[in-house]
Order: sequence, then structure tokens, then C-alpha cells
Amino acid sequence: MELHQMRYVAYVGRLGSVGRAAEELYVSRQAVSRAVLSLEKELGVEIFDRGRRMRPTEAGNEVLRHIDVVLREVDTIGLFAHQYADKCGQATVVNVAFKSFPLDYLYFSEHHRIVELVKQFEKRTRECEIATFKMSDTSILNAVADGVIDVGFVQGAYEKPQVKVVPVDTMETRAITLKGQPLCAKEPLSLDDFRGVPLRSPFDFDLYTRRFIDRCRARGFEPIYREVPLNDEGINKFCRAGGVHFQPYAPAMRERYAESAFMALRPEDRDDLPLCMVYREDATNGLVPLLVEFVRNGVGR
Repeated sequence: MELHQMRYVAYVGRLGSVGRAAEELYVSRQAVSRAVLSLEKELGVEIFDRGRRMRPTEAGNEVLRHIDVVLREVDTIGLFAHQYADKCGQATVVNVAFKSFPLDYLYFSEHHRIVELVKQFEKRTRECEIATFKMSDTSILNAVADGVIDVGFVQGAYEKPQVKVVPVDTMETRAITLKGQPLCAKEPLSLDDFRGVPLRSPFDFDLYTRRFIDRCRARGFEPIYREVPLNDEGINKFCRAGGVHFQPYAPAMRERYAESAFMALRPEDRDDLPLCMVYREDATNGLVPLLVEFVRNGVGR
């Protein structure tokens, strides 16, 4: 039983596909398939049911649980080795940028899985100091490409030369206004409900916005965007006048923004984009690949 076999099997278990696992691991499909079959043969159990999606068997779930424990320990060993090598030096700063949202989706709750993982990494890596920034998607991608930001988190699977983009979570986007507005009675909303409705224009016309515009045009209308100050007072004033803004949704927001209505879209009109981690594979900061692997392993557990 080898470490790479366990890592390959863990990726198949998380992604449900040999092909997707191979893409994430930068290896061939054959290599992943061989690793799965080899480990199944060695253990004498089938880890996955073969179908349209690779689903763990009852025995496979137990195997994956033990693999998870092993990989966690491997992460810890890697962090310890880095700490030991640098224990006499100064802390290494890792610049991490998060997509800036009107309601701070990522930093709204310190219990968000991605934020927790970044904090855990900093805590467990004594010679590491995480410096955090809030920026637009475009700014993050450019800063990562230029080597100014080490690791970033953006909404959507962008394509950017020299930048690796890895989905780590799924984000449900909802339409937000104040309670009592006429649009609230129509929830769940369709795209057609936004005809003639003022929409807050984001300071960064990100991937979600561009896709939303294209989908509205396909329905035969042009969405109406308005410039709105990027603060709670400005957004609330806009919403009291019948305006709407779009925001990745976290349930905890309902308690913090009790006056707001977080309106879901109909299933056929939803466009839930992934939260993606972005970084350069040739980063000179030695902690970057360790943080990337820590987050990638963590989100699969």
C-alpha cells in the first residue's frame, strides 16, 4: 500500500470520477484507475461502485475514512518538516486574497470551511504568517499572475495564463432586497422577474454578472444596472427604492441582516458558480504548495 494510491483514491471519492481526479492530480486516467484497482486488490474489497459516478461502497466508506486519517497525518508531517527547517528564521508571509462581496460572504462567518482551513494552516505552521486582502476577482487574478498575491479565492472558474484555478466549494447566489418589497412575494424568482428591476452594478463585472447579462439577453431583455455605493447604507437605500443586488448566500446572513430578504431563484434559473482557489504553480514562496495542498485535502474531508 503506497501513499500515492491512497491520495488518488481519496480524490476519486471526493470528485466521484476517475477523469476529474486525474485532472486535479495532473496524472493520466490510467494511473488513477491502476491505483484504485491495485488498492482494491490489495485490500480484497471493492472501494467504489462503478456507474456514471464512482460512489463508495459500504466498505469503501470505511476505507476512505481511514485514508483521511492517514492523509491528515501526512499533512502534519509536511508542516512539521517545514517548521523544523525554518525554525531559526523569520516567519514567511503568505499573501491570501478573498473575493470582496457586499455582505462579505467568506468573512461573514469565521466558520466558513475555506477560512477555517487557512487559519488552521497558519496556526499549525509556526513560521507562517497569513496576510489577508479583499479584492475583486479581476484584481486577484492579476495579482496572482504578477506574483503579488500568493493564493486567492474567486467566484467562478476563470481562465488566466500562468494561474491554476481549482474549485473548492459551490456558492449559491441569491437576489437580495429589503423585506416587504414587491419582488419578495414572487420567490422563487425567475429571470423574467428582473425585467425593469434596478440591479446594483458590481464594481467588478465578474463572471457571474457577465453570465447573468447573457442569460437575460437570451430571454429578450436588457438588465438595468445602477451604480450604488459599496456599503450597507447605500445598498439599503437602493433596495428601499425597489433595487436588488446579487450575493453568494450563507444561511447565517439571515440573522445578521434581519431586515433583508434573501430570495432564491428557480432551479432552472440558478447559476451557482464554484468558489475557486487560484495560485501559480511556479510560486517562489515555499509555503504556497503546502497551503494549496492543505486546502485541497481539507475540502474533501
